[in-house]
Amino acid sequence: MTHNTAAGDSLPLSATEYWQQQALLCQWFATLLSKELNEAELQAYQAGDANPLLDELALQPALSEPAKRLRQAINTLALLEHPRLELAADFAGLFLSDARHSPAPYASLYQDKGTFNGPAAQRMQQRLAAAGYAVDGDFKEPPDHLAVMLDYLAEGYRRLALAPSPEAEADLKLFVHQELAGWLPELSRRANHTGTASDVYPALLALVTAFCQQP
Repeated sequence: MTHNTAAGDSLPLSATEYWQQQALLCQWFATLLSKELNEAELQAYQAGDANPLLDELALQPALSEPAKRLRQAINTLALLEHPRLELAADFAGLFLSDARHSPAPYASLYQDKGTFNGPAAQRMQQRLAAAGYAVDGDFKEPPDHLAVMLDYLAEGYRRLALAPSPEAEADLKLFVHQELAGWLPELSRRANHTGTASDVYPALLALVTAFCQQP
């Protein structure tokens, strides 16, 4: 025997399982950034439904601290007088306010010198069209909204799980490097400096940033 597996050790993931896991994680990020939590969703988080995932992420060195931070932020929601309303206000203040005065989640505002719906949005629209990807009609946001970009990334990982290829993998890595990793730190920094009742969304953005900046 050349390797030993102790009780509790995780077995190596196959390539398919790995890409499926990445897809699920990106889809989770996209969902949280696309809309406010409703009462049932909030209760599920407060009951600890996200803890197994966050505990697993905390085992990865690059994601450990932001994963622990998000878990702590969720745990302290119980300290708020009206958690759902205050979390909804945080969401609106961070993501729905005037982009000049909030850490708005649009790539163009960071990559194109504050231009709304600029070249970054046009590149994203071209990617969506090339992939035959359609944004949910109920989500009235431009293509360079972070939730759309993460949803696109999740779909890319799902396709990669079904049909792995070095070219498809390289394209997704290039997308993350060129279209996400560069501006997410500034979005996260701005969120950290915006007054919020809870740390949930700033912590979430820190985790998304760390995820996208992994080698």
